[in-house]
Amino acid sequence: MDSPGSQEHVGHLSSGLCALEGLCSSKGCRHGIRGQCMSLTSSDTVENILTEQQVAGNIVNGVSIAAQIIVQEFAMEINQGYIEEINFDGTMKILNGPIIRINDPNAVFSAGYSSPFMVADDKSPSVSSFSGFPMCVPRSSNDTLCPSSQRPVVTGTPRRIFQAPDPLVMAPFLPGDFIMYRGFRNAHNQLICFDIVAWNVQITTTGSPAYIRVEETLVGVYTPNTNAEVAETRFIGYTSDPSVTVSISAIDIDPCTGHETYRSIGVGQARPEEGGRNKWIARIDGTTPSIYTREYRMVASSGTVVTRNGIVAGEYVAPILEWIQPELLVPGIEPIINEYAAMSHLTRGVGPDEDGNIFGPLDPFPQSGVTVFNISTCAGPVTPGEPGEGEPQTANPRIDATIPISTTGSQVATVPHTKRLYVRHDDTFTLRGFQDNNNMGSNDTLTWSWSVLTDQSAGTQSNLATFTPSSDSKFISVRFANSAPTGEYVFQLAISSANHNTTGNFTYTVSLFSGPDIVSVDAVTWTSGQSGTIGVTCSSLYLVDWKVNMQVTYPGDRGTTTSAMAATPPGSGLWSFSSRRVDRPGTITCRSALNGQATRSGTTAKRAVQLKA
Repeated sequence: MDSPGSQEHVGHLSSGLCALEGLCSSKGCRHGIRGQCMSLTSSDTVENILTEQQVAGNIVNGVSIAAQIIVQEFAMEINQGYIEEINFDGTMKILNGPIIRINDPNAVFSAGYSSPFMVADDKSPSVSSFSGFPMCVPRSSNDTLCPSSQRPVVTGTPRRIFQAPDPLVMAPFLPGDFIMYRGFRNAHNQLICFDIVAWNVQITTTGSPAYIRVEETLVGVYTPNTNAEVAETRFIGYTSDPSVTVSISAIDIDPCTGHETYRSIGVGQARPEEGGRNKWIARIDGTTPSIYTREYRMVASSGTVVTRNGIVAGEYVAPILEWIQPELLVPGIEPIINEYAAMSHLTRGVGPDEDGNIFGPLDPFPQSGVTVFNISTCAGPVTPGEPGEGEPQTANPRIDATIPISTTGSQVATVPHTKRLYVRHDDTFTLRGFQDNNNMGSNDTLTWSWSVLTDQSAGTQSNLATFTPSSDSKFISVRFANSAPTGEYVFQLAISSANHNTTGNFTYTVSLFSGPDIVSVDAVTWTSGQSGTIGVTCSSLYLVDWKVNMQVTYPGDRGTTTSAMAATPPGSGLWSFSSRRVDRPGTITCRSALNGQATRSGTTAKRAVQLKA
């Protein structure tokens, strides 16, 4: 970036011009910049001209308008080498190389180090073994969160391929580990790393949890232009347990609240032919329209578990690192535009920041004829006041639901307040209440009460066999009577404030049904490699896995095959299946044990290609 040019500040954001090799580009005033592990606004970076910025966009009415910006420091390095020395202060010496340390502001992987940008991801661990099992730099000789017992030794030599002694705690790096690392140099000539992978350490797990590492996220952007070629969308990664399947979902964001919902788009197919690498690949057709998001979520079929290091094992959230725009097929005609209309994070925004400021769509938008979300329909920024002072406060209730999904009841599914819960007569479920107005004050006396809104429901409270609140009334256990009529039941949580003499209400809908569940076929892929490889993702609105027991049926040259699908993850309603040596099927049918079913005719066929690791 040559210089920041002029800036016009808009609230907490900024707009203006940036010059790149002499070319000028206007930046939208709602332009958040995304790093692998962070988000920042242009005002955070534009004043620092010692950055390298790659900008993509369109020329609209003669003006170059940026849509996507990739920022990295000129000192960014991708390197590899053997660890020679490890120190409790978090530094590691590379053999014949630099001193490195993890940019670890929360001290999850090490003693900690804090630089504002290019930080290690401690939610989806960016410091790991080859399989994705998280690794660490010990803080002391008896670090319980990075214990030496996690690295077994045989005749004085650390093992390189082994099953984790304890799957719920990190494993320490050791001298002799061969690592690939990325980062930037600080004033002390140390390399500050946000990404480290130990390539000669393969730590595996069995059952739950299964860790995931994502190596590549690539989206082929669709266009209806027949003069263009569209690339496929591809996700590549690894797991610590080769027996699991990996489901992939787009993360849709409510532009007003920032609430996230997951939309299934496919399943990762295992690649056992590549030895013990536990590799998976998802290849998704790019020749049909789709809505793209900034981040995607990968989840193992064995479910998620919170480890002792505070990591949610079994899931990985990754931004898209490469967007492949449509490429012109016909020489001699005008270039085609870059397509941004289907990128929801650009047309709708990514929700509010911690101060309540909403990051809406790009303005000006880098493509003509595109309708974007109007953030004026959202509530304005929330400015917290002193508890108990100012205007009277009203409670802001919220209801989430949980329901057991296993025969023993040891596993439960959680349904957020934005989605309804589907239940049957023999299900006992829990409605959990929350109060989200932080201005109410800790000394306020709140009264929580639950009811069924009869005028909006298929029945009344008398149709409930169980309606038992907890001692503090913050949650309530519910089961319908066998004679209860099916249909929608609307439950209300009212929270009253004695100090402010106000009451806040929230309603939550539960659907009681007795017939087949509602099933859909979400994604089907088929590749010619490995004598035919098929991947299927289906879903049911009913989340109780042991009652659903989804199966997939597909006809082929060798006859009709019916196979069990895996809940991916348990309690999500998503079911996946992947298999090799499958002829290309004409139809796919997903059928649950409750007789709900859905069929899709035709599959997306792709020629098998050689992919780099």
